[in-house]
Amino acid sequence: MVLCETDEIRRPYTLNSFGQTISSYEELCYIISGQYLYFLVEGIPKGMKLWIEEELGLTLSEQEETKKQLEQIIGYRNYFTEPEQRMLIQQMRTAYLYSSVRKQKMLGDLYLKHCKYLSAYHAYHKTLSGLLQLKQKEQQEVLYHIGLCLTRMFRFQEAKEFFQKSCRLGDHKKCQEAYFIVSYMQGDHQKFLEDGRALSFTEEQLKEIYENISGMEEKLNGGEESHALKKIDYHRKKPDDLMTRRLTWSMLERWKNEYRREIV
Repeated sequence: MVLCETDEIRRPYTLNSFGQTISSYEELCYIISGQYLYFLVEGIPKGMKLWIEEELGLTLSEQEETKKQLEQIIGYRNYFTEPEQRMLIQQMRTAYLYSSVRKQKMLGDLYLKHCKYLSAYHAYHKTLSGLLQLKQKEQQEVLYHIGLCLTRMFRFQEAKEFFQKSCRLGDHKKCQEAYFIVSYMQGDHQKFLEDGRALSFTEEQLKEIYENISGMEEKLNGGEESHALKKIDYHRKKPDDLMTRRLTWSMLERWKNEYRREIV
C-alpha cells in the first residue's frame, strides 16, 4: 500500500512487463524505486511517457538519457525526502555504469522475483555470450535461473542441461535438488541414474535420493500441498547431504497457469 498525497489519476497506466497498474504519482515513484533497473535497460515506455505528460503534467525531455528522465520524475514532487532522492539517484548512477551483461543478469533477477519466467529467461539468455565477464557465483546463478525458467515452460531436458552446467561450476545444493527432481519428473528411472552419474554421485547416493523424492511425492499425493508440507521435514539431511525441495507434481499445474498468464 502506498499512501498518496496527490489526487488519484483519472486514467491509470498499466506497466505490462510486470502487470502493475499505476494510479498516482506516488505509485509511479514506488515502482521506479524498486524497478529502476528495468527502465535503465529497457527505457521508459513511450506510452508511459505520454501518460506522465497527460496525467501528471510532467514532460520528459527526449534528448535526455533514461537515468536523467528518472531523476526528473523522482524530483518532480515530494514523495521522496532529499536524502532518499540522493540515495536513489546514486544507486541508479551506479547501476547505469554496470556492464551490459551484469545489467541483463540483474534484470533477469528482477523478472524472476516477480514470477515473470519468460521475460526472465530472455534476459538471462542475453548474458550467455558474455557469461565469463561475471564472477563464478553469478555464472552459477544465471545457469541455475535459466534452468528454473525452462522448467516453468515444461522444457525439462533443456532445464536439466543448464542445471548440470551450473552444478559443474561448484557446489550448489539448490541446483542439485532441482536437477534431480526434474530428472525424476521425466519418469525414466534408468535415465535418472545416468543423470546422477553425470554429476559423480554413487549408486547408493542415487538410490537414497530417488527414494527420498518418491517418498515425498507419495505423502503429497491426494492431499493439500500446504497441509502435507507441514508434516514433512523437507530440510532433513541425507548421508549425501542433499536436501530435496518442495518441487512436486502438484506444482506443475501452478507453473502452467503462471506461464499461460504471461504469454497470453
